[in-house]
Amino acid sequence: MTTLIAHVTEIPPATMFGAAGLAAQLVWPFFRTRERILTIQLGASCSYATSYALMGQDTATAVCLTGAIQTTLALLAGGRPWLARMGYVFLPFVLGIGVLTYSGLPTLFAVAACCLVMIGRLQADTLQMRRIQLTASPFGAMHDVMVGAWPCLAGAFVTFAIAFTAFRRERRDRRAGAVTA
Repeated sequence: MTTLIAHVTEIPPATMFGAAGLAAQLVWPFFRTRERILTIQLGASCSYATSYALMGQDTATAVCLTGAIQTTLALLAGGRPWLARMGYVFLPFVLGIGVLTYSGLPTLFAVAACCLVMIGRLQADTLQMRRIQLTASPFGAMHDVMVGAWPCLAGAFVTFAIAFTAFRRERRDRRAGAVTA
């Protein structure tokens, strides 16, 4: 037990938070309800924000924290469309973060990925949410390659595969339901 604790304390904190974000990122596509998906995504955003902050990546940190706030609002909105639409207010904020923390292409990729994920979160329909969020994957992956965020990159690839499979499953189930109805 002491040896395990010694090994864990040798792991850099940025890597541990990145791994926690990766774990959350890997499981959210398996959930079927919007609330559960958003709750797990909130955990991933907070973990990744901490990882990026420890790596000194200001844009990614600010964007992840903004996404976490927007996710919290989306969860609190529930079935109130007027409150859910308030989530769009965060898009210009993310663009502003990108301008203020600009560091080249990594900033552009981080902002693009975040904006697409945020737009996806605002969809009441889970199939539409999944579709839009899938388009964010290439941008997030390019950001992670450029800044060396390897746990996050691994999550981007694996989550894309899982999320794409979940998207296809949900689309198939809906089509089957439409045929039988």
